[in-house]
Amino acid sequence: MVESHNEEQIRTIKEVLKHEKMLKLFASALPEDRKLTGNNFNMDYFLRKERGHRIYPVPNSDAKLTYRMSLTVLSAFVDSLPRAPESVLRVDYVVTTVDKQFICEAILPEEAPIRGAIGRPATTKQVAKCSAAFETCVILHQKGYINDYLLSTFKRSAHMMRNALLAVDGKKQEAYDMQTKPTLWSSKGKQGIFYMTVLSLKSPDNLDRASQPLGLLTRSPLPDLPEFVLHFGAGRNSPTSCVPLASSITLEKNKLDQVNMFTLCLFQDVFSKAYKSDPDSMPYFLVPINCLNAIVDWKSQNPMSIIDWETVEYVQDFENKQADKPWEHKPWLGKPDDYFKDKFITDPFDGSRKLWSVGITKEYRPLDPVPPNTAPRKGARKNNSNIMEYSCSLWAKARAKRTFDEEQPVIEATYISLRRNLLDEFDGGELETSKKCFIILEPLKVSPLPTTVVAMAYLLPAIIHRVESYLIALEATDLLHLDIRPDLALEAVTKDSDNSGEHGEEQTNFQRGMGNNYERLEFLGDCFLKMGTSISLYGLNPDSDEFRYHVDRMCLICNKNLFNTALKLELYKYIRSAAFNRRAWYPEGPELLRGKTATAPNTHKLGDKSVADVCEAMIGAALLSHHESKSMDNAVRAVTEVVNSDNHNAVVWSDYYKLYEKPKWQTATATAAQIDMARQVEMKHPYHFKHPRLLRSAFIHPAYLFIYEQIPCYQRLEFLGDSLLDMACVNFLFHNHPTKDPQWLTEHKMAIVSNQFLGALCVKLGFHKHLLTLDSQVQKMIADYSSDINEALIQAKTDAKRVGKVEDDYARDYWIAVRQPPKCLPDIVEAFIGAIFVDSEYDYGEVEKFFEMHIRWYFEDMGIYDTYANKHPTTFLTNFLQKNMGCEDWAPVSKEVPGEDGRKNVVVCGVIIHNKVVSTATAESMRYARVGAARNALRKLEGMSVREFRDEYGCSCEGDVVDEEGNIEFVEREDGMEGIGMGY
Repeated sequence: MVESHNEEQIRTIKEVLKHEKMLKLFASALPEDRKLTGNNFNMDYFLRKERGHRIYPVPNSDAKLTYRMSLTVLSAFVDSLPRAPESVLRVDYVVTTVDKQFICEAILPEEAPIRGAIGRPATTKQVAKCSAAFETCVILHQKGYINDYLLSTFKRSAHMMRNALLAVDGKKQEAYDMQTKPTLWSSKGKQGIFYMTVLSLKSPDNLDRASQPLGLLTRSPLPDLPEFVLHFGAGRNSPTSCVPLASSITLEKNKLDQVNMFTLCLFQDVFSKAYKSDPDSMPYFLVPINCLNAIVDWKSQNPMSIIDWETVEYVQDFENKQADKPWEHKPWLGKPDDYFKDKFITDPFDGSRKLWSVGITKEYRPLDPVPPNTAPRKGARKNNSNIMEYSCSLWAKARAKRTFDEEQPVIEATYISLRRNLLDEFDGGELETSKKCFIILEPLKVSPLPTTVVAMAYLLPAIIHRVESYLIALEATDLLHLDIRPDLALEAVTKDSDNSGEHGEEQTNFQRGMGNNYERLEFLGDCFLKMGTSISLYGLNPDSDEFRYHVDRMCLICNKNLFNTALKLELYKYIRSAAFNRRAWYPEGPELLRGKTATAPNTHKLGDKSVADVCEAMIGAALLSHHESKSMDNAVRAVTEVVNSDNHNAVVWSDYYKLYEKPKWQTATATAAQIDMARQVEMKHPYHFKHPRLLRSAFIHPAYLFIYEQIPCYQRLEFLGDSLLDMACVNFLFHNHPTKDPQWLTEHKMAIVSNQFLGALCVKLGFHKHLLTLDSQVQKMIADYSSDINEALIQAKTDAKRVGKVEDDYARDYWIAVRQPPKCLPDIVEAFIGAIFVDSEYDYGEVEKFFEMHIRWYFEDMGIYDTYANKHPTTFLTNFLQKNMGCEDWAPVSKEVPGEDGRKNVVVCGVIIHNKVVSTATAESMRYARVGAARNALRKLEGMSVREFRDEYGCSCEGDVVDEEGNIEFVEREDGMEGIGMGY
């Protein structure tokens, strides 16, 4: 089309016509032996003679697909496919003869969503070619790759997949409701029936005072909870156990009143919280446990018999007398000196003042000046002129109304630390150590609680906080109908910093004492999620194409889908994002009469990605909870719960195979060649294939004609095997390196699943010899690579013998220095794994067997692959800038931009250092764009000294510069000061 009166466009048309005329004149002047013949084929003539050709009317439009136009439609579709800038995509038509008729197969390039199609028999090759193109176009339209106007929709399909990857923002944070107390506390249960959980220390001697266990009475039984460590400072700690007893306990009203009084006294004296006496509003009660002899098996004990009822009754009597006449009740009057040893003393008018008594001192009297080195009084009260005034916390007016016995004994005592967060390890210097003081008892209260009970009670804040965290985490597992261990459930919902999940970055707003966060479980769960969805999609759609598999899987596992499911289930309420809060552990329900109001924050800010990460962590926890039994049923159920899709409805592992219907090509009778191939492969890996045609599929290259054996190429099995191999590798690394973070695990996993290693393994097993392909270039590439990798193996064995080792103890990383293999070789290995998995009726044990036999040996010492892992462009660039250059002001920046000439969108990534663009790269996905940008940046920065780098980019960062041996060196800064850096 030409715009009217547009001289430029008219001029262009005239030039084209002129050039066409010149070209025709040139061609006509050529000699006859230079002219091509046979291109004047009359397609219409032969199509008129062909009675079997069809017309495909498009249902929703007036378009009609014919044999003749199908060639053009298919060519236009292939032209719309994504490709490398230098590549040219085309349709290959292969014609064969069957019963004196021609059958053509149209083979699309690997970038296409389907492989192609076979046309109907025709009397001429030209019509057979049209038939193949016609059948291919019909399939493309039926699968949605060509629209009702016979135009490609591939751009929209790719766009959908990309959006799934970029669905949530890891930086954006929203405020969500947060559950602060477990619902178990509000459970009423049966009237008078309680369940006891014994709280005890495994190493009580590490506490600075003698203690005794406490019993926690609840109206519903607590689950078995794991031990956790409490820290007492200066390296002292003890595992703490919470053991629920097997039998319940029935408390009559008088006994319940005693237990209630003991609990209220403990909260008032130890924590300065006076609650209204209302047993029905109490979520739990506390009782002292009588354990004169060490009890090993708490679970089988009778709750009634192990409660220290004598102490409970004494506390009730004491508190009743104290309530009637608090000032006249002086239980210490007339007591012998031994009575004043080891008592717990509280100040009714200063909740922060808690003391351990040492005993009577004869050295001082009440009106004596406060001795030197006495612990100073905290607060606004300044009248500390003598021991009597030092002991009283009343203000001036109230003090004037009180008179104290000037002849009463003076007691030596020590202040008690008020540290509550014992879940976090701390140095002795952080601890508010007890300090000596001298007091009189008249303005104070000698608590009826034994000091052994009080010593244990001071551990309650940390214990209750951790117990509540376990219970809330278990509620999240119940929400997902999962059976997960409490420790793993809590780990799966623990977010201890604002950027948990961003591996390799310094944690911001880190919360101490929360235990393990969800990062490792998320790494494990992400891998199982990929495997589970791959298996389900393969079973539901065994005849689908690889591209559709990837699109469907991405829609299932993308963060957007997981995030939306979590929102629907309100999973965000159960995420633990805040560390221990000394004011938030108190019980909710009873009315607070005196003391500071204790309320926990009920909202928290979470990033969308964090919420999605917890879903993956739940899958990892579900899998790990049953690791010893090797059952994956729990993890399968977890995947179904978090993806919330009809494409994954399995609830146990066996459901996967029930989805799979064996295609006809798999169960068809195998040929002698296929059976012989299965026999040869069985000699290399001891597995006997029940369906040799399935094995054959694992070795058929996309360039091999379907018409020859009626077996699809390996792409579908490779899709399945890739996820299975990933899972085996991650399991190996996860359990053999329990302290490594997800970034280390990811980087070292890349060595195992790299094309470089899998290509070497393929040649080592001899699998490359069985590949079926018609592409001569692929065959040459395989021959060249196999020669190189075999030569490297021979050299490695020679080197082993030279240093006195046996030949088979050669360097396990011999394959690293060899060039990259053809892509089809690692694909064969993954497809073979997929084939044995399907043939064994989804027996994952066969995948593990393959890993143990052929892969594990190379990676038993992952240390030799540290350099390989760190050579990944993005990792290497990070280490180079931060360690070698000491630069902290840099970042990769990515953006999706429209493609040229209406093609699909691309991602542009740039590396920016101090607001200067160092390098850029363009790719079809963010992952490859970042790798390309990092690689280009490394090329530009290679060989640059620290001084040159700082001059070039104006860098004045004060980051540490580390040499190759990990030592920090001093350099001159721009301001002339000496700083950390590399000498130059």
